[in-house]
Amino acid sequence: MSQLDGVDARSLLRLETDVSDQTFDGFIADIRRRYGLSNSVYLCPSFRGRSLLDPFIATSYSAEWTGHYRARGYVSIDPVNMIGARSLLPLDWAQLPRSSKKVRRLFGEARDAGVGRQGMTIPVRGPKNGLWALFTVTSDEADPEWAARRFELMRDLIHVANYVHQRAFELHEGQAALDLNAVTQREIEALEWAAEGKSIEDTAILMRISATTVRAHVDSARYKLQALNRVHAVTKALRAGLIH
Repeated sequence: MSQLDGVDARSLLRLETDVSDQTFDGFIADIRRRYGLSNSVYLCPSFRGRSLLDPFIATSYSAEWTGHYRARGYVSIDPVNMIGARSLLPLDWAQLPRSSKKVRRLFGEARDAGVGRQGMTIPVRGPKNGLWALFTVTSDEADPEWAARRFELMRDLIHVANYVHQRAFELHEGQAALDLNAVTQREIEALEWAAEGKSIEDTAILMRISATTVRAHVDSARYKLQALNRVHAVTKALRAGLIH
């Protein structure tokens, strides 16, 4: 089972009903704890009035490190920022170019400051043209341990990053209304069986479709309901009266 399935729905709903800087920071910290990571960071330089030099940021990095990072002008040479601004794919820091002496110094100082031995950054886009952000996690795991869980972690964090970005967008741009009419009857049926505690495989048998199609229905409903995982989608569907 993915750790994403265990994210507390109460924390998610609290974030929705009280989207503030405080609850947002708390949610970022909660993700770090749940995945056993060293740090978690959300950074958006594209909200109104923001830039790479003064982004909206929620981070568990120390104040000393963030101050040092800014004072040394690392924002302009950091390959995480330079590549992440253009990329659509997750970035494993181990694969980033480090031919520059300044970049090697940046990563060396970051490690000494407790940022972490490993790092992964998920670029996110939208929901408006020109909006982009970076969601980063770091770990002190050795290479073998990191490699063993890197794929599953990346899969989960793609969902997490997009959810966090949507909440940050609402915090700065206003609440995006849900279109409940966009959720189809088959998607509602899949959520109803999930609410009954049925697995994807059980639901496939009950709906007489493949497990892959069930997952597609659930994922589509989750996206339309702006939910992070299946439990969250079921909770929101119940609250909205889509299922009973």
